[in-house]
Amino acid sequence: MKLARNILLVDDEAAWLRTLAITLNRLVPEAEIDTCVDSRQVSSRLQVGDYALVLVDLTMPFHSGEDILAIIRSDFPNTRVIIVTGVNEVDTAVRCIKNGAYDYFIKTDNVDNLARTVRRALEVVGLERNYLYIKEKFLSRSLDNPQAFNNILTCEPQLLDQFRYLEAVSCSPEPLLIVGASGTGKSEFAKSCHALYSPNKPFITINLAGISSESFEQKMCGQLYHHNNGELEAVAGLLHQVGSGVLYLNEIGALPLDGQVKLLDLLETKQYYPLGSDTAYPVKCKFVVSTQDDLLKLHQAGKFRSDLLYRLRAHKIKLPLLAERQLDIAMLINHFIALAAAEMNLPAPIQPTDLAARLASYDFPGNLHELKGMVFDAVSRSDGIALNSSPFMEAINEHKSLTAAPQDRIVFPKVLPTIAEMNQALMDEAMSRTANNQTAAAQILGISQSALSRRLKGH
Repeated sequence: MKLARNILLVDDEAAWLRTLAITLNRLVPEAEIDTCVDSRQVSSRLQVGDYALVLVDLTMPFHSGEDILAIIRSDFPNTRVIIVTGVNEVDTAVRCIKNGAYDYFIKTDNVDNLARTVRRALEVVGLERNYLYIKEKFLSRSLDNPQAFNNILTCEPQLLDQFRYLEAVSCSPEPLLIVGASGTGKSEFAKSCHALYSPNKPFITINLAGISSESFEQKMCGQLYHHNNGELEAVAGLLHQVGSGVLYLNEIGALPLDGQVKLLDLLETKQYYPLGSDTAYPVKCKFVVSTQDDLLKLHQAGKFRSDLLYRLRAHKIKLPLLAERQLDIAMLINHFIALAAAEMNLPAPIQPTDLAARLASYDFPGNLHELKGMVFDAVSRSDGIALNSSPFMEAINEHKSLTAAPQDRIVFPKVLPTIAEMNQALMDEAMSRTANNQTAAAQILGISQSALSRRLKGH
């Protein structure tokens, strides 16, 4: 379901209608504006087109604005109505609001306030429809576009829930935040979002790790160069290249604070200025951002803006670690076996039946990247019949050696012993290690032989 950003303007004054359409196209560039001069056509237009918002004049031939408001609230409850009229009557305004109008405006030359209200109304309609759609999708437990997730192999219920959530929110113009450790599949989810949102439009990725604020603005907005001979040279930015597609910002947590200010401005105003240009262009793309960092902790450390953080969290997906996807391990291994065999032009070996079970306790710190590397190594070492298990066992043993507690560390029981009990245990251990040689045992304990002898006699 595509969330509507279409607006229908209804007014019998053609000149005012044309002026309002031009103004809203400039101030609310993300919206699609249609006009209607005959109030009798409004119902048929709403049946054909999915309009999020209708701006209607109050006084018109055939049907008044209040009549149209009643029709829309009755037959098209998911469409909001704003009354825009030259009649400044408080009673009429109050009556319209009570009957379900979103707002009421008097025709003036200053339409900035109207434009802001239009944008807020579009957001409200988007949230309402998004909530209903998400609720419907989770109740149905099915996917309308399962092919959009062909690039992600899973049978884990928690990931399948994320599929349904992504399908529900992908049509929203609001940003999508994908959170997950390295190798959990953030870029694949971004591609799935693109397949759902605008499959025939561009999908462009930019990695923000190490980027400066100046470079970020130039890459995003492009630049207009003015040469001494009067010629102009334009370098298109990513916002121009992506058009109405999806722009994927990887590692958003690495973006400097000045760059965060620029991104926030793009999200709020829905327009950008190429460097060296005074002309504004609309931002039409959907933003998908990802991070392996905790953005809230970055904000608390003063490295991430709170206003951008909450703007990006409109829709959020958190991806599980590979170690939490036990049902997927065997399937993923077979998938990577097929990839490795094809790339290395080798026969595909068979996965041992007990391999997935032997990997159940392994943490996979590198997630999917690590598993893929293991399988490729195993395929290269295989005899073409059975998959060589050595790379997997080597990784498990290496991980155990790195995470094992040091052997010389004292491990205390749950209930701590008394000082006297510890003294006796130390003397017993020292005597055991030195075959009851008191002189050697005293040296280990750092006391004299006579002192050790007295303590042994005392115990």
